[in-house]
Amino acid sequence: MNSKMSSVLGLIVIVTVSLILVGHVDAADCGLNLPSTPVTIEVWNGTESYYETLLSNVPSGYDVTNRTYLGWCVDRRCVMPRSPATHQVTLFSSCNPPSDLAGQKWDMVNYVLNHRQGVAEDVQQALWYFVNLVGNYSPSSPTAWSMINDANLNGEGFVPETGQVVAVICYTTDSKTQITIIEVDNPPPIPEFQSFLVLSPFMIATLLAVIVCRRKRVGMESR
Repeated sequence: MNSKMSSVLGLIVIVTVSLILVGHVDAADCGLNLPSTPVTIEVWNGTESYYETLLSNVPSGYDVTNRTYLGWCVDRRCVMPRSPATHQVTLFSSCNPPSDLAGQKWDMVNYVLNHRQGVAEDVQQALWYFVNLVGNYSPSSPTAWSMINDANLNGEGFVPETGQVVAVICYTTDSKTQITIIEVDNPPPIPEFQSFLVLSPFMIATLLAVIVCRRKRVGMESR
């Protein structure tokens, strides 16, 4: 095998492995691409959800934008100042939460959000049951208990699929600001990654066949 062919083959293998690793990172975040720098949120009482949450100062190119999202409370330790108050938060996928929240039942939270029953208050009570930052919570709503029982039976290990919603954590270390979540649509996988990963084995096999044929031809010509 000549050096040029070796370099090409090596490059293809490296790129393939890199893309596979990137795909694994995306899977860990439920496929969401979120900014790593803080963004601004502003909340007010919602009707379809506990909060309506306005995001601002979000850079372009991410799976969240400067708009209003359905929001929920997951922190009963303090009261959340409403609009016009603003709060600086860092966004985390609930599929890959910050370390101090890793022990919470985010699979159940995502299950409830995607299998909701009743009205916003019922959903909120079910969410408080599964995220305990200040001790156990016992809902008063029968509908909340219906969602809790459904999640306990069917929600363990639940990961939102494409077209479902993912809870994104609006995280802050400010003890005077609640940790909240917003609902973000789970985007489809990036087509270029999927296509490349499907074709890569075929491309490598084809390249190997070309190399073998080339070596045979060179061998025959040198006789």
